[in-house]
Amino acid sequence: MPTPTKKAAKADPPSVTVSGTPLKLKDPAVSALADGPRLETATDEHGGYVTRVSPPGTPVAGRTTEAATKRPGRVRANSFKARASLFDWETLEETKNPMRGFFTLFWMTMSAYLTAILYYNWKNSGVLIGGNLFMHLFTQGSELLYSEIVLILSLFAVVLIEKFFIAAETAFIKGWVPPRIILLIQHIYQTTWFAVCIGWVYTRDGWSWTQSGAFTLHSIAMLMKQHSYMSYNNEMLFKHTRVQKYKARMDQLAGEMKKLSDDAPELTQYNAEWELCKDKAKHTQVELSKGSTTFPENVTFANFADYLLVPSLVYELEYPRTSSIRPWYLFEKTVGTIGIIMILYVTIEHFIYPVLENMQDLNFLEMLAHLLLPFMVMYVLLFHVIFECICNWFAEITRFADRQFYDDWWNSVTFDEYARKWNKPVHEFLLRHVYLESISQYKLSKHSATFLTFFLSSCLHELVMIVLAKKVRMYLFVLQMLQIPLILISRWSKLKRYPRFGNAFFWFSMYLGPPLLAVAYCREVYH
Repeated sequence: MPTPTKKAAKADPPSVTVSGTPLKLKDPAVSALADGPRLETATDEHGGYVTRVSPPGTPVAGRTTEAATKRPGRVRANSFKARASLFDWETLEETKNPMRGFFTLFWMTMSAYLTAILYYNWKNSGVLIGGNLFMHLFTQGSELLYSEIVLILSLFAVVLIEKFFIAAETAFIKGWVPPRIILLIQHIYQTTWFAVCIGWVYTRDGWSWTQSGAFTLHSIAMLMKQHSYMSYNNEMLFKHTRVQKYKARMDQLAGEMKKLSDDAPELTQYNAEWELCKDKAKHTQVELSKGSTTFPENVTFANFADYLLVPSLVYELEYPRTSSIRPWYLFEKTVGTIGIIMILYVTIEHFIYPVLENMQDLNFLEMLAHLLLPFMVMYVLLFHVIFECICNWFAEITRFADRQFYDDWWNSVTFDEYARKWNKPVHEFLLRHVYLESISQYKLSKHSATFLTFFLSSCLHELVMIVLAKKVRMYLFVLQMLQIPLILISRWSKLKRYPRFGNAFFWFSMYLGPPLLAVAYCREVYH
């Protein structure tokens, strides 16, 4: 970059350092930005990864301007840390958790439960396991497999779209195309993609409810992944475009100042603007890097494939990683997954299906009584197999270090506490891309953003039921939206003094809700 000789700061060496690693700058125009603050990923006193300006609080070298002293480098929020899962046996042992014996008891109880069911089924019917659910799982299995392959391959289109946006950056810099057109293209593409997926599964009359539900849930999860990937990179593109505009203006000012004499009255004003552009460019460029990864070098198929395997619905330039993959850990999670799926199968086959198929012979209370315990077993086992086994399995093969996929949701006193702790990957997505974005971009109040978040979550849950039942009933939507007044009631100061009552009411709702929904949605099918 041409710098104003004797009229502005000297050009810095054409390199910067990120996390202690010198990076060569392809564009010499960046050389004037090299003395600004940099982002680095460091380890805090608790062993977690944090993103910070390096070194913290250091002013811009050789600068004493007001902008340099009052405007510290912005640090991008980083919620990912190296954390172990609460139910990992190694975690229980290392922390000497006094409840770790109950974890062993849980698995022994589940083994006895499965063995007893298999024995009595063999004694009564001559077969170990019934085949009703098996037929539902594998009807049209090849078509489901091909659909899943096409769905996964279609996800990589977002990489091509982002590469196109990056290639067209000059048009945004010169003002030929408004940058906000990117958001319009993003939302049109995502809406079209999701509509095609839901339309495809909705018209598959030969698919069973298990296959339709699995494909719908997978489509929703991949929609979240795509949205986070595109939103993050588009935000980076906007910042990268601003940096290029600042550098272009600096070039223009430098050229103008070289034409002026040393005593020209315009020199002071031009010099001040040049310094201001340089300062803004430095602080904006800081946000384009994290650890050793810098935008737009991250927009590659390999990076996106890694993101698809990482058990997170929120995209980041870098995640905290473990040092190696533990084969025994993968074996443990694989065995746990297989075992829990077997228990889930026999629970549905021998304790839920018979009740639903005999609904005409049972009254409402009898149906609920028969389904309360099986659904609670299902609920706990589904939680464990998804967040403790499957998520940790993918985290291990990708060396993803943040294993906090859930918190102690079983101690929840209010439903908003439960929403934060039960499914942290989805909660993190809704927090960043629905709640916070609706406040920052659409200027909604916190209460309106909270309502929007619950509304969107309820709509997606109800969408799954619409695909399964091929009818609109809205039972699940209504029950989920009822959490909002329950949250407001739970915040009443007098109720806060009795957390045990709140936790008991939470578990009462969890016991009653799933079987109630099953009866409501299935009565037209089996009755």
